[in-house]
Amino acid sequence: MNSDENLEKMRHTLSHVLAAAVQQIYGDVKFGIGPAIDTGFYYDIDFGDTKISDADLSKIEKKMRGIVSRKLPMVRREVSKKDALSWARDRGQKYKVELIEELPADDPITFYDMGDLYTDLCKGPHVDNTGEVGAFKLIRVAGAYWRGDEKREMLTRIYGVAFNTEEELNAYLEQQEEAKSRDHRKLGAQLDLFCFSNLVGSGLPLFTPRGTILRDLLNEFTQSYRLNRGYQKVCIPHIANIDLYKTSGHYEKFPEMLQFVSQESGDHLALKPVSCPHHSQIFASLPRSYRDLPVKYLETTMVYRDERKGELGGLSRVRAITQDDSHVFCTEDQIGDIFGELIESAKDLYAKIGMKLRLRLSFRDDKDGYIGTPEMWQKAESAIKEMADKFKMDYFIGIGEAAMYGPKMDFMAVDALGREWQLATVQLDYALPNRFHLEYTDADGSKKTPIMIHCALIGSIERFMSVYLEHTAGWLPLWCAPENVRVLTVNDQVSDYVDKITSELDKVVLEEPIKNNKLRYTIDDSADSLGKKIRRATELKIPVIIIVGEKDAAAGTVSLRLRDKEETLKIDDLAKYIKEL
Repeated sequence: MNSDENLEKMRHTLSHVLAAAVQQIYGDVKFGIGPAIDTGFYYDIDFGDTKISDADLSKIEKKMRGIVSRKLPMVRREVSKKDALSWARDRGQKYKVELIEELPADDPITFYDMGDLYTDLCKGPHVDNTGEVGAFKLIRVAGAYWRGDEKREMLTRIYGVAFNTEEELNAYLEQQEEAKSRDHRKLGAQLDLFCFSNLVGSGLPLFTPRGTILRDLLNEFTQSYRLNRGYQKVCIPHIANIDLYKTSGHYEKFPEMLQFVSQESGDHLALKPVSCPHHSQIFASLPRSYRDLPVKYLETTMVYRDERKGELGGLSRVRAITQDDSHVFCTEDQIGDIFGELIESAKDLYAKIGMKLRLRLSFRDDKDGYIGTPEMWQKAESAIKEMADKFKMDYFIGIGEAAMYGPKMDFMAVDALGREWQLATVQLDYALPNRFHLEYTDADGSKKTPIMIHCALIGSIERFMSVYLEHTAGWLPLWCAPENVRVLTVNDQVSDYVDKITSELDKVVLEEPIKNNKLRYTIDDSADSLGKKIRRATELKIPVIIIVGEKDAAAGTVSLRLRDKEETLKIDDLAKYIKEL
């Protein structure tokens, strides 16, 4: 048996064990759903007036272990829809009634019996008995709306994690503890990078001077790849007539777009959720010839999505999203070159920041909501796959992950903890140019529709920052650290020597991975103790701390404290040493 399939069975069975334990402890509760998930399982439960917290998990887990030790068989049986409804109604299980009522009338409905202890509506599969569930632990309690609908009942969701062995479980738990210490929300406050205000609103981060330096450097880094390939900067407004998004199809896709009516003109306007329709109108503003193509536009701009409040979290999911956006309008035979440039750019960018990449080809599924004909989609998906094969990319296919207007290459970056994040994306679009009636004059004088390629190399700057802060644990590399160097004085007798040190620091201009990156340093000559100054600089994770005392001044040396070592240099070697760092 495939080990992944067996692990999923183990986790699914554990959700039933959890429900049985809860029923034994709390009696008359109402059960929602209890699936297996990527790292374990959960169950959504209505406890009525009883309040459950993380403090209750140990007694529930103890009861679960007792059930597991009994090695109770997991027995599948089929019943009619009528009998299934009778079972659920007799037990007052209203959520199960709702689920059963939605099932086809003529199909048999499956239940699983856990010995004579617990029975649940379930299509399975499960392990043979509860003794085969592996290593597990309950980890937290959360709230969850029934069916994900915020207008429905709020249930209590109990999460657990499960693996084949105790060693795997312990390794996962250790990784989670490490992830907590790297939480970008904690680091953002500690490093003074960003903050939030209830008056401004949820999901609307405010970036401090230090955080803005980091944002600007990351943006300059990502956009440098496309500026070097002939992309031209454009600038668009943050609002548009709603008709723009009706034409593009985004109005249907994003019903949560923030709309308002102008008091002056009566125009129906919206905050932009994407920038591609605006860029299409810049292309359409002039007659275009095949000789003009490819036309490459570049812009870092903010877009807006009215995300649910409960889904917002730090910089990972926000309502104001800054994209390193670019759009290319090209001919069919130019697609390969454009994709090649962007693939090589993504590979180089993530290599320089120390993150491995793998590729997901994001294709459509059979659901509605996509723009364009099936023929367009088949053509675009074939072209995307050909590009991945041509550039020898290691890829997998994600069905249902496509953008509404076309398939895409999503670059999955792996961080220091082995977690995978979808960041860079290159998208092929036959649909929007048709919807906006974009055209160019071909060599034979005929009118043709260009193809559109969308690309963001780091995606959302906010989300990328959240990932990169956790990847580096806040120890940002020298080139993008908001403060590269802090000079600490032991006493006030060394001010003249500090001037000599800063003269050397002023010589340093970092050239990689972006050009003309002047060194950023500060001097802490306050009356605080040296220990306090060191703690302050270390908490900010400043890459280089220079400690200046009278002995250093007399010897013409500098004492450097880095993250993982200490160095003493001649002052004449300081500028060269920092450039090498």
